[in-house]
Amino acid sequence: MSLEVAKIKGIPVKLHFTFLIVSFLIAWTLAGMLMPELYPGLDISAYWIMGIICAIILFVSVLLHELAHSIVALRYGLEVREIVLHIFGGVSVIEDQDELASKDFRKEFKIAIVGPITSFVIAVILATSFWFLMFISIGSHNNADNVSAIMAEGVLQYGALVNLLLGGFNLIPAFPLDGGRILRSALIRSKNDYDKSTQITARVGIVISYGLMGIGFFAVISGSYLSGIWLLLIGWFLNSTTKSYLAQHHMRSILSGIRLGSIMNRHIIALRKDMLINGLIQEYLNTSMRDFFPVTDDIGHLVGMVTAKDAFRVPEYRRNLVYIIDIMIQKSDLIIMDTESSVDDVLKHLGRGRNGRVVFICDEDGKLTGLISKRDIKNAASERKHWRQSTSPVVGIKY
Repeated sequence: MSLEVAKIKGIPVKLHFTFLIVSFLIAWTLAGMLMPELYPGLDISAYWIMGIICAIILFVSVLLHELAHSIVALRYGLEVREIVLHIFGGVSVIEDQDELASKDFRKEFKIAIVGPITSFVIAVILATSFWFLMFISIGSHNNADNVSAIMAEGVLQYGALVNLLLGGFNLIPAFPLDGGRILRSALIRSKNDYDKSTQITARVGIVISYGLMGIGFFAVISGSYLSGIWLLLIGWFLNSTTKSYLAQHHMRSILSGIRLGSIMNRHIIALRKDMLINGLIQEYLNTSMRDFFPVTDDIGHLVGMVTAKDAFRVPEYRRNLVYIIDIMIQKSDLIIMDTESSVDDVLKHLGRGRNGRVVFICDEDGKLTGLISKRDIKNAASERKHWRQSTSPVVGIKY
């Protein structure tokens, strides 16, 4: 649930709804509690202006942090799909970054470190401006003419602090934070082993996440509810994302070099585009657990995909009048690969957008030969892992 608000250097910038909630809470907290305590005597409207400006500074600071990552990635020839700002900061979705790390850890290090450096530089600039403003306005805070100067001091102080925290937080050595990638780069340099370095970094991150959750728990029971809940949320976020990253890494390692032709699902139920929606619902959707079906022409060429959701949206009185072709997702909007594509290629596309639930496999003529989903990949990884374990030699047994 993200809203695109801008496009910079061709990169879509999106705001997740959680970022909007946090921005409002920050503005409200600053206007209602923090700023009145630090700078008493101002009008309530002045505090709200300070709070809103501080929320904007947070947005700009996180955006500049992520843009720094993206610009360096672009210079290395990587594709930046999007920048998403969310409750825990932001993320630059950079294609092939893990592949880059396995080939050149120095480039990954530079992409990762530039974000915190950017935040620290912004913090220094804002802190310097704050101290300069403090110096030139000493002794004049009681004058009504200096209200704007007082407000500027509060905004600059917050901006410096938030950028310092943003840079420091991202240096925590846990995926998906910059510190995790920095640590992995250092481990690759010393161990020259990408897989082992990734596993070590992930385990360090998991330990840190449990530590943060533990500190957060004790903070809550000791009465520091707000900070405790934040630490619990941050720990949970790092724990879940690190475990997810590690699981995907294991899957890619197990299925490395495997082509889609050897693991794709060949048991396909394809429908014709001239089938009525009523027939689709009665003959297929009401009798199977599937929520989508590929659509082909008379000779088996893929022409689209129809989903249960779209079918049931058709009013019941029109289901004998509307055909699949009228509601199907067109072929041009689907993810289509061939049997020689790799599992890595699939993982880059699955989960993206509305139609990222499945990849269709077609031959050179466009005929549908199979499909593959995340479940198919997980099953293939599980089978291959079991096969490796059953065929590996037993070590350490003496007779």
